[in-house]
Amino acid sequence: MEADLVIIGAGSGGYEAAIYAYRRGLRTVLVELSPETVGGNCLNKGCIPSKYMRYGAHLIDRFGIMERYGIIPKGFDIDYEKLAKHRNEVVTTIRENFKKFAKQINLPIIYGRGVIKDPNTVFVEGPEERIRTRFILIATGSRPVALGDLVPDGRYIFNTDQIWDIKEIPNKVLIVGGGAVGVEFAYIFRKYGADVTLLEIQRRILPSDDIPEDSARYLGRKLRQIGVDIRTRTTIKSWKKDPSGVRAILSDGTEVTADFILLAVGRRPNTEGIGLEEVGVEKDTRGFIVVDEFSRTSVRNIYACGDVTSPLMLAHKAMYEGKIAVSHMIGEEDWRRDNRIVPKIIYSALEVASVGLTEDQAEDEGYDVRVGVSSFVTNPKAMDDGENEGFVRIVADDETGEILGCHIVGPHAGELIHQVVHMMRKRMDVEFASKTLYSHPSLSEAIGQSASEIHYGPITWIKR
Repeated sequence: MEADLVIIGAGSGGYEAAIYAYRRGLRTVLVELSPETVGGNCLNKGCIPSKYMRYGAHLIDRFGIMERYGIIPKGFDIDYEKLAKHRNEVVTTIRENFKKFAKQINLPIIYGRGVIKDPNTVFVEGPEERIRTRFILIATGSRPVALGDLVPDGRYIFNTDQIWDIKEIPNKVLIVGGGAVGVEFAYIFRKYGADVTLLEIQRRILPSDDIPEDSARYLGRKLRQIGVDIRTRTTIKSWKKDPSGVRAILSDGTEVTADFILLAVGRRPNTEGIGLEEVGVEKDTRGFIVVDEFSRTSVRNIYACGDVTSPLMLAHKAMYEGKIAVSHMIGEEDWRRDNRIVPKIIYSALEVASVGLTEDQAEDEGYDVRVGVSSFVTNPKAMDDGENEGFVRIVADDETGEILGCHIVGPHAGELIHQVVHMMRKRMDVEFASKTLYSHPSLSEAIGQSASEIHYGPITWIKR
């Protein structure tokens, strides 16, 4: 078989790159392990099923304020079997729709393990298919990591791939890792009725330099309000099986029992056993593929996207990199990777969204910084919706007014952030943002108000 492009991996990055390559006229072949793994981790084991469950948790939250709207609730029951059934139906429908669409546009998907034999040849183990190609895009994704003697077994210790196999909501769960995945599952399990203990070895949850401490603190306060037991600077010292599940001794000296332990401590790239070393594709010390601004590897006609390129493991980042790679393959050089405009969204008891630089990062880079903050507490739309918690925080260059970053905590933060992403991509400034028209009442008004705090001076927030 011959092609212009072979994409190894039909997850978020590979799928989006394949569709874009089809639009741009490249004869493309997708290689994926099996029909059940099309869509990758995000669809099958990650962001799609977790957002389904997160929405259910959010509905339970909404149930708690119905009386404000004159609706007197009479209680509800949790049926996890129905939840899992409908969640899985959504996943299956999305996966099957993609396979049908690929067939409609004559985009072949070959099932098996793709191995790069040389810069122009991919061999698919299983069907024993050899494909000659001009370009190769590696989009093989990632897998969960273990932690010391906390080895996932799908019974006492689960990783974030295995958690979808549970048959009921636990009575008690111990979550190790207070990053994006850990705080998401802490919220989900707590709202569905479980007692949740959340451990984070760093001094705060969401311990990423890209997430401001204010955002992490605000979310932490909300999680504690709903009953999540958050322990920072804490990990598991030892554990053992117990008739009720597990019994763990923590590094703070306390003992916690739980039905099981959920490991939410990160993932590693799937870059072994696919022929990278044999053809000379460079990897860093952590196993990530080194790519340039066009998503190109050290081998000129081999590209990579998604989880295999950096610890910033986001589906939309994979899609972005995949399309940039295809664009470069056909000779275009005006589209280049810029991680500064990749939004990071956390879906927990509140949505937490960030793009660009935090205030500390901007100052470390030598900017004189101005910050504008607008609270959702007094936002009319947020008040109408009973979700008036959180804020919009814009970080700008004091001299030029250029927007360097934006950080939102509160309702629909993951949607609102895109307005600022587009402004940053076009190097728009706070004057533009402050003079843009926003409908009323809307959550988006908070963006204009935050920009006005910088451009015209603060009137609703104490100047830093």
